[in-house]
Amino acid sequence: MTLVKVAHPRMNRSFDNMLNSFFEELNTSSQRSNVWRPAMDVQDLKKSFELTFSLPGFEKDNITISVKNNTLTLKAEKVEVKEDEGVKYLAREIARGSYERNIELPENVNTDKISAEYKSGILSLSIPKTKEALPREIPVTIK
Repeated sequence: MTLVKVAHPRMNRSFDNMLNSFFEELNTSSQRSNVWRPAMDVQDLKKSFELTFSLPGFEKDNITISVKNNTLTLKAEKVEVKEDEGVKYLAREIARGSYERNIELPENVNTDKISAEYKSGILSLSIPKTKEALPREIPVTIK
């Protein structure tokens, strides 16, 4: 069976760039086995892009989001708890430390209107599309 790559007409080049940067970053970080990386989902909705990050165990005050030159930067840090002397771990799998992720945003978003919500370890970002990017109907006149 042969798979053929077909461009989806609804996806614009900027959104493709955002996804490509995500997968390039994913491939680069997977080569470094000690890098911890929370999961992210991206949805392309009619009026916005919705990004969801899995950040269990983070405190709201230890999460920062910024946008500069159309690049969204997410930083989060889990403060390392000092261990009591004499404590011996048989297993230690809970991720600790800091995390930073840069995501190139498409040109057709309104970065001034980004909203964020953090609840139960899930960070949700809503990035509205600009008015020009929203679908519109064109009336057809009959002569």
